[in-house]
Amino acid sequence: MSNVELNSYDTLDDFKQHPAYLYAKHVADGTLVSNKDIIIVCKNFLYDIDHQDEKEIFLDLDFINEISTFTDFLIMPNGVAVGKTVQESLAGFQWFFIINALCWKRADNHDKRRYESSVLLIGRKNGKTFLIALVFVILLLLEPEFSNFFSVAPDLELSTLIKDEMSKLISVSPLASKYFKINKAEITCLLTKSVFKPLATSKNRMDGKQQVAVIK
Repeated sequence: MSNVELNSYDTLDDFKQHPAYLYAKHVADGTLVSNKDIIIVCKNFLYDIDHQDEKEIFLDLDFINEISTFTDFLIMPNGVAVGKTVQESLAGFQWFFIINALCWKRADNHDKRRYESSVLLIGRKNGKTFLIALVFVILLLLEPEFSNFFSVAPDLELSTLIKDEMSKLISVSPLASKYFKINKAEITCLLTKSVFKPLATSKNRMDGKQQVAVIK
């Protein structure tokens, strides 16, 4: 766990104290042991921080600040960190995934993200369902009005696992729950009118290990 109370990040130098940046730095310099692919991703992230103009991209510090603030309103529903805020409970790699996937924007269009798709490969029982659920909750509140979000799996039972995790996260967070409506089929953000729905690709369970998150 990061155990860091996040501050407001006004400059890139400020951001270098963020858990996402520190995770990338520690992987890149060998302080944290990781595989070669993650090392490459982290080194690229650090390079891009210092060479944004060359690639016509920028790290949206305002959006990072919004995410940081919102995660302080969310409470962990279960696990070893139950009762603590999400902000203080996320591990470095979780912060890294969120920031890297969501907060890079295109310099020529600040409404467009640098990455249109992200892949998370993680072992079982390491919190991937919670992490994706958290991403969806963040986007429901912070994305433009009337956005639609979907989780897709071979059957609805699997796809609904993300919705169930989202529901728990929202329900135990009184400062956030008033902004959401949860029913059997979907979750709606009352502020943005954005909607999350779980979907199934088939009525048969073809591959119980695959889940896909879709943002539209």
